[in-house]
Amino acid sequence: MSIKYAFALLVALLIMQPVFADDDMGDKPCMPIVKSCLKAGYSHRGEKQFWKGCMKPLIMGQTVKGVTVDPKDVTACRAAKIDSMEKELNEFKSVQQ
Repeated sequence: MSIKYAFALLVALLIMQPVFADDDMGDKPCMPIVKSCLKAGYSHRGEKQFWKGCMKPLIMGQTVKGVTVDPKDVTACRAAKIDSMEKELNEFKSVQQ
């Protein structure tokens, strides 16, 4: 692997990291859920997938073994996610083609 290729890959990874982090951890109403998932051993790497195995099921009203969250936190997080998605959808709709 060339030095240029390795450097470009590193830069790309550093640029993309905030994008993925913002998805799951950027919403302050979701922080209690994030902390509970992390405490239970979920991560972005490994067998216990953070989003698919913990965060999303909790937001969708399902239970996750070993993770306890306040229903009020789930409701607040879900509302924040919906609001964020609606804003993004409106951005897409406003783009002229």
